[in-house]
Amino acid sequence: MKKNKRKFIKSLGLGLLSLPFIRGVRADYKPKIVIIGGGFGGGSCLSYLKRFSDKFDLNLIDIKKDYYTCPFSNYVIGGFREINENRFSYAKLDKTKVNLINLKVKYINSDRKLIKFTNNDILNYDWLILSPGVGFKWDVIDGYNKQSNNKFPHAWNGGRVDVLSKKLDSLENNSKILISAPDYPYRCPPAPYERASMIAYRLKKKGIKFKIIILDTKNSFTKMELFFHSWKKLYPGSIDWISKKGGGEVIKFDEKNKILTTKSGQKFAGDFVNIIPPQKAADVITDSELILNDWCEINPKTFELIGKKNIHVLGDSINAWDMPKSAFSATSQAKICAENIKNIILGKDLVNPVFLNTCYSLASPNYGFSISSWYRINQNNDRIVSLGSEKSSITASVNERKEEVLQSFGWYDNITKEIFG
Repeated sequence: MKKNKRKFIKSLGLGLLSLPFIRGVRADYKPKIVIIGGGFGGGSCLSYLKRFSDKFDLNLIDIKKDYYTCPFSNYVIGGFREINENRFSYAKLDKTKVNLINLKVKYINSDRKLIKFTNNDILNYDWLILSPGVGFKWDVIDGYNKQSNNKFPHAWNGGRVDVLSKKLDSLENNSKILISAPDYPYRCPPAPYERASMIAYRLKKKGIKFKIIILDTKNSFTKMELFFHSWKKLYPGSIDWISKKGGGEVIKFDEKNKILTTKSGQKFAGDFVNIIPPQKAADVITDSELILNDWCEINPKTFELIGKKNIHVLGDSINAWDMPKSAFSATSQAKICAENIKNIILGKDLVNPVFLNTCYSLASPNYGFSISSWYRINQNNDRIVSLGSEKSSITASVNERKEEVLQSFGWYDNITKEIFG
């Protein structure tokens, strides 16, 4: 990572942390802010708003008592990280500042500002922040549905990667691994290719021959040349990528025989199959009929859901235009969302945001690379646009690759400490 990128990241972080003291909120009433989803987006929002807990009634809803991170989940598959290292408990939340509700949301009534839970409890809100991650489209690949996911988990939500990890242990010499990668947009664009790298690392370490075939619904992907270079260097001849044009778009899954059929009619049989389904906004959003299409359209400055006053959405469920769906993006969006909700409540001017996303990928425990991108709101104030990006060099040295790995762990440790304590 170059010095100018480090300087920008540092200055952005300091700018977001240097915040004015709140005055002017009525002493006899605390606006009730409810956050659904305590991951990187919702957790970062909460972390910021907790500084003003004397002014706001803060509530976090998450059915899970523990959160398993999507970042670093592929390393469990690689065999050099335990899944519990990615587990964070909500029990550490300061109950004097936050009301934690471990219930499943059934429906959000945006007109009455009410949240109904599956046990029929009701919670009202003044402001609602949604950061529930992604939902999955189960009707696109014939034969792959919620039931199939029990036996062949996509493991695209941080959990159940340990199931994939154990399945890899049973593979023998000359095994064939199939990965079906979805079309954009989806959570963490480079993750299918990092997952292939982690499987390759694990099987190479085990000392067996293998072939990984990535069947893709796209004709290109982020950091493609960096992945290709790493595969040629670390796992020559072991990973094949088949593009959409090349016949890689999967349309059918034969669960019994572990066969994937592509749109071109080709059939691929595997010993290990990992299907990453097409994605959409989280079920709680679509089930509540807050949107009509796959993704949430939002105001890019406040993250308010278009047509739904006082409901704000951030992270993986939104159409963020040029910004990808990632944990880094979600935390960057969360700080702006929280800041501007605070400003709306207090009648202050809104901040004009600059956003950042840095995405690290590993091809092995000592081989890392990244891409960093900067974003702002366009002149029409109706979308987030890219200001440019910077990728790792294709010719980076061994030490530079190791340094990128260290940077990724540093980012992960810092952000999880900030959110979860």
